Amino acid sequence: MYVLIMINFTESNLNKEYMQFSIIIPTYNRAVFLPKAIESVLAQTYLDWELIVVDDGSTDNTKDVVAKYSDSRIRYIYQENAERSAARNNGIAHASGEYVCFMDSDNYMLPDRLEKLSSYIEKERKQVCYYTGIEYLDEKNGCTKLKEGKSYNFPIDVNVLIQDIIATPQICCATKILRKHQFNPHLSIGEDMELLFRITSEFPLIYIQNQATVVEVEHEGRSVANHSKSSEKQLKTLKVMFSKGHPANGVSRRQKRWLLSAVLFNASRDYLMDRESVGVKYLLKSLVAKPMQKNTKYKLNILFSFFCRKHKLKELLSNE
Repeated sequence: MYVLIMINFTESNLNKEYMQFSIIIPTYNRAVFLPKAIESVLAQTYLDWELIVVDDGSTDNTKDVVAKYSDSRIRYIYQENAERSAARNNGIAHASGEYVCFMDSDNYMLPDRLEKLSSYIEKERKQVCYYTGIEYLDEKNGCTKLKEGKSYNFPIDVNVLIQDIIATPQICCATKILRKHQFNPHLSIGEDMELLFRITSEFPLIYIQNQATVVEVEHEGRSVANHSKSSEKQLKTLKVMFSKGHPANGVSRRQKRWLLSAVLFNASRDYLMDRESVGVKYLLKSLVAKPMQKNTKYKLNILFSFFCRKHKLKELLSNE
């Protein structure tokens, strides 16, 4: 059960029956990042929006940070920690806009993000799911990297979709679709891809070119980068996706084996340095899933090193 705390801000001069965009930010102990994310929404040239910050049980001063912004379009919702899928679903349940856009607490929008989206959607007049490119900012090296997307026909070829990675902040989706197809609250890695397979089995996914107006900041504290044993959680997601009746189960056997082998190998590396037997188990499963790959020789060298101790395992793992 969610424990909700609503903060009401000063009245807005927007007097409409609905807001076109509901922007949802799930956050957990990221008070240091939130101001930049919130201020990037406040700086939007398009004014018809609401921002819903879902605090997933933070123990820092997240609530105080949000309360500093006196704009009634900003709402704060507190829930006990249930991870980001549940937090996003909570935000969707409270959204009043026709469309939902997602942000992470360490993302920010360029000022024309919503204006560009609005212009395109009004032209298309389709309540479906849209997505854009994304920019990655490497804070350490001070450089940006642009990741564009690609157009898909409907119905989408699942073997093509499985090869793509579409981050949640790239998505702008009709609220009614997200109320029908919600994030799986039991998944915390790859949950966005699992959701996308369900959505695209029923609705088109439209790519909007030249709109990489969301910036994802690459930094040492990123939740995905620091997710403990993230590969095991990815395996859980793949199990759901490749289960009977799931749209992703239509992916070819070859693609499934390749993906499972890659994730199993990552799981083995998660464990080889501290729980070697578990690491070797995953390594063997990776080899069985897809025996012949470019890195098969590397995997066999690790296995040989483990049993014969002719090389330092730590050295080998750090020099792929």
